[in-house]
Amino acid sequence: MNNKFLLFFLVSFSTLFYACDETNERILPSMSGKSGELLVVIDTGYWSNQSGEAIRQTFMQTQVGLPQQEAIFDIIHVPHRSFARILQTNRNIIMVEINAQEKPAISIKENVWSEGQLVATIVAKNDKNAAEIIEKNSQNLLDYFNEKETQRLQKKYKVNKNSKLAKELEEKLKLSMHIDDLFYIAKEDTNFIWLRKEYSMGEHPISQGFIIYTYPYDNDSIFNVHQLTAKRNAITKKYIPGGAEGSYMTTYEEYIPKEREINLKGNYAKELRGLWHVQGDFMGGPFVSYSMVDEHRNRVITIDGYVYAPKFDKREYLRELQALALTVSF
Repeated sequence: MNNKFLLFFLVSFSTLFYACDETNERILPSMSGKSGELLVVIDTGYWSNQSGEAIRQTFMQTQVGLPQQEAIFDIIHVPHRSFARILQTNRNIIMVEINAQEKPAISIKENVWSEGQLVATIVAKNDKNAAEIIEKNSQNLLDYFNEKETQRLQKKYKVNKNSKLAKELEEKLKLSMHIDDLFYIAKEDTNFIWLRKEYSMGEHPISQGFIIYTYPYDNDSIFNVHQLTAKRNAITKKYIPGGAEGSYMTTYEEYIPKEREINLKGNYAKELRGLWHVQGDFMGGPFVSYSMVDEHRNRVITIDGYVYAPKFDKREYLRELQALALTVSF
């Protein structure tokens, strides 16, 4: 009887242990921290030296296309001894480990301590070696963390294909994209839709919008930054009025938008980051736009996201629009 009980106990205990172990592998806590935050785990002596400077040069460089200076990421520094469990769920983590006995290496892992997390670990022999690794891989590191933030936002606003807005985009412009349910159609015309989201923080207004339009693709010079800007200005003058009579949105002439070529789901696209203002009124802010070719319909599609948030930093508001724009398919 005792032997049977012991066998039952051992089997039950081992089953329970296996089930718990299996559960722990599948379930991770939610990540913590705000979009655009980066936790850097590195001892203070190195943070004040070459390796810390290399991290700051990479992640705290100014984000282009904003009216005020904002770093690409907000950095939070903690030494290894202060890297408590409560900090381990942070969404973005870089760990710098200095060990003369270890082989220099860099690794990127997801979901280490929390769901949706990205952790980069840099192992180096000394401070100089760590700085060299970071500098050599600076653009890749920046791209990894930027792309992860984009993916999180795209997942948050995954498209509801049955929503009225999704159907409208499909019917009017023959395209689909993830979109926040708080957006509404402010104006539409043939080959044009203006989407707006209006809300406030305290007493301060915030506006995010998409200007989506298409036009014939007849020559490659269309993707010249000046041509794209001129087209944007023609569209916004026609369709996007300001608060005062006769006022309209336009691009700042003094600031030529920064351009970048990207591959968007196998399609060539041109990214522009610039500043807009309202001619004849006191409004302005940043915009990011993506123009691409729909070869099947021989047209150019432009998705232009703009932000108006006069009392706030604008990087994350613009990042949200960028993430949504990049979900476009047609």
